[in-house]
Amino acid sequence: MAAALRPGGWLLVEDADTALQPLACLDDSGPGQRRANRLRDAVRELLTRRGADLRYGRTLPRALREAGLVDVAAAGSFPVGGLACDRLEASTIRHVRGELLAAGLADDAEIDAHLAAIHAGELDLTLAPLISAWGRRPAEHPPALG
Repeated sequence: MAAALRPGGWLLVEDADTALQPLACLDDSGPGQRRANRLRDAVRELLTRRGADLRYGRTLPRALREAGLVDVAAAGSFPVGGLACDRLEASTIRHVRGELLAAGLADDAEIDAHLAAIHAGELDLTLAPLISAWGRRPAEHPPALG
């Protein structure tokens, strides 16, 4: 992607970094929150087994510099609570349910209870931090000094 940029063009790349903040519920004050965190650990285990790099997001600035971009910077953010977090969590759990069961990382009752807690709005779920990194392709001819 960096090579496709015009001189002076900018590139923005984003990816999650689940290792930076691995919890589904920051406030694990009750059984529902602790269950959510156990299931988040189970999903992270599935990702690791697939060969995913859970720390990839933090490598984006370096990757942009290595691609020859300049003025590289980055920012990270993650929401806590809200409909978007609930929808993504429920969708993720439903999507990998069979794999969680087959791997022995969760059981049906645990998954059903978690989905019910999400539906009832009982959890303040969070997402993995999203790392946004950007950089610029240098101009073909640097400006003349002075």
